[in-house]
Amino acid sequence: MTDTSTSQAPIIVVGAGIVGTATARALQREGHAVTLVDSGEPGKATSYGNAGFIAIDHLLPLARPSTLKRVPKMLMDRDGPLTLHRPSIPWLLPWMARFALAAYSAAEVKKGVDSFGVLMAEANIAWKAEIQASGLGELFRSKGALYVYETEQSFADGAEERDLQKAKGTAFEIVDGARARELAPGLSDHIVRGVYYPDGMHTINPYRVVATLAERFAADGGTILRARVRGFGRDGNTVTSVKTTDSELPAKAVVIAAGRASGDLARLLGFNAPLVAERGYHVMLAPDNVRFDLPVSPAGRGFFVTPMEEGLRVAGTVELAAPHQPPSWHRADLLVKHLKDIFPGVGGAELGRWIGERPTLPDFRPAIGRAPRLANVYCGYGHQHVGLTLATATGRLIARQMEGEDMPEALKACDPGRFG
Repeated sequence: MTDTSTSQAPIIVVGAGIVGTATARALQREGHAVTLVDSGEPGKATSYGNAGFIAIDHLLPLARPSTLKRVPKMLMDRDGPLTLHRPSIPWLLPWMARFALAAYSAAEVKKGVDSFGVLMAEANIAWKAEIQASGLGELFRSKGALYVYETEQSFADGAEERDLQKAKGTAFEIVDGARARELAPGLSDHIVRGVYYPDGMHTINPYRVVATLAERFAADGGTILRARVRGFGRDGNTVTSVKTTDSELPAKAVVIAAGRASGDLARLLGFNAPLVAERGYHVMLAPDNVRFDLPVSPAGRGFFVTPMEEGLRVAGTVELAAPHQPPSWHRADLLVKHLKDIFPGVGGAELGRWIGERPTLPDFRPAIGRAPRLANVYCGYGHQHVGLTLATATGRLIARQMEGEDMPEALKACDPGRFG
């Protein structure tokens, strides 16, 4: 019989992606014994293939009226920056109804804006601290970031977010097409505007960031266990153990940070996490004619071009889908087409392509904090396409809450219990 006494048990973090691994590090630094559990290798799932940009400029939730107006076009356009996986539409309908309610509600949109303002400010501090504490400096570059615009109308469409950024103190510089081409040589002549964020930071290898965090965690006494979680032991409102395929692990507390799979774990614990797969794609290309060293994103096309140590990564777009659906590889082909439009002559042979299931809740706010009706379960999931950006902030916030601190008022909008 397994001993499930929690007196000397570790905190168990379920999920070894960037959010789970960063949370394990944050808890470890608070003096806790921590076990990190995942069925796969740290950083090899969704955290592997992102665009690498620490997007602290992201302040508008995707659940807002302007996005909702695009839904009919989404249903028709397989090549748009935001689309639905057609075979998944029946499965997505309940989620889309919740999305519509959040997007239509001025109060819900404000919650998103306010919470992202707090989260991005925390992320800016948290990443700088983690880079220093875990020796990640060689994997990050502080070269800024550049958003480019192909028409004056697309530039005007971004005014709402720029106004928010200005109000929050985000530094940026509006530039003309010629200056944009100086910042990112090789840009097409048809680019008319750019917005340069001088404080922008990116990683040259997202996978190595997670792997290095995991190595530091293990070197400092943390335990990493390859196992699939199948259930939980309970004593009233307290979780006493985590049950895997092969064993039962005593637990002082549990953190659910398993990405899209967090929804399955939440159901086992008796609460709702209506997560869908916000599928993102990337294509890695040989770095032919790459003469820029910062992430570049063409507004309106929904992707990033990021120089990385293994080549040029073209990553992004949003495809909402049910879990475990076959890839829509034409989305990766579309990324290459977009690159040729924006950076003609840049990028060589294809080195590889990837798909990841980014975990997304219908209001496009993450779930961070204590789970509903449970004394010692905490959540860190639903970060959609800003998981890398918010990973270290999420870890620090969960660690503080475990130490008895209240969540900042604006982050009560990220309460994991808001879906019942």
